[in-house]
Amino acid sequence: MMLNAVGKNDTLSGLKADEIKILEECLRKTIARLVTPDLSGLSSDFPHRKFARWLAKTSRRTCVEIFTVNYDVLIEDALEAERVPVFDGFVGSYRPFFHPDSLRRAETAPGSNWTRLWKMHGSVTWRRIEQDGRIRVVRGEPDPAGEMILPSFQKYDESRQQPYAAFTDRLTRFLEQDDALLVVAGFSFGDEHINNVIFGALENRPRTHVYALQFDELAEETVLIKRACQRSNLIMVGPKTGVIGGRRAKWSPTESPSFMDGVFELKEAPTTVGETAKPRSGLMKIGDFACFCHFLEAMAS
Repeated sequence: MMLNAVGKNDTLSGLKADEIKILEECLRKTIARLVTPDLSGLSSDFPHRKFARWLAKTSRRTCVEIFTVNYDVLIEDALEAERVPVFDGFVGSYRPFFHPDSLRRAETAPGSNWTRLWKMHGSVTWRRIEQDGRIRVVRGEPDPAGEMILPSFQKYDESRQQPYAAFTDRLTRFLEQDDALLVVAGFSFGDEHINNVIFGALENRPRTHVYALQFDELAEETVLIKRACQRSNLIMVGPKTGVIGGRRAKWSPTESPSFMDGVFELKEAPTTVGETAKPRSGLMKIGDFACFCHFLEAMAS
């Protein structure tokens, strides 16, 4: 946005256009470095591996689709380690290129035994190349320049809208299916483009349901709480409270089934010596991605 606003000889926040370009490049490189860890030391109990094992063990008539806003390749590494077939919209064997038609037409994509992975905000493994006078988005080794992990404003620029536009359209088509179910983990609902797609589908498709698993307790004025109170097909699950059927309440402090041990905890209220015991409270931990993946693996076992 700064680059679009500043003139050739102007300054913005004390920076000239060339300096803003350097700043933007430094940001992308820093992000790329931080989200490209050494994967060789990851254990088999890593949450993403548990998630992949759940996918490998479950039988289904339709494929599971994963929409992620993360740039890293943790989920790809886990799926391959557990030998789960995955399709991400790129085709080819030497330098896979993005093929948007495979997202629009079912017959051009692998079948239901494949997991589909859509990286909504880009990836450290994407880059743009020019071939025969045309720009292509290709996938390869992690790019230290972070070329395709663009800020949200630039990624919708006309010259760079693929594959972002294709993935947004795929999310729309997914939510428009009969009885579509979207489980959200680790997303704060801070991206208006994605919010508009999700909330629009919930309003127009009463049989579409979204479960929003939240790591932190949310304030009453947040967009997710407001929307969940308006739509019974949007369920918010937080640590202390949930919104179900448009009503927000605390979790009931009761004994839960054994299979819930990893995601629900009864908390004893602290008391002083001689003080009457206070009522227990329920703590829902499924919004923690590690607990969520442990729960999935336990259910599959």
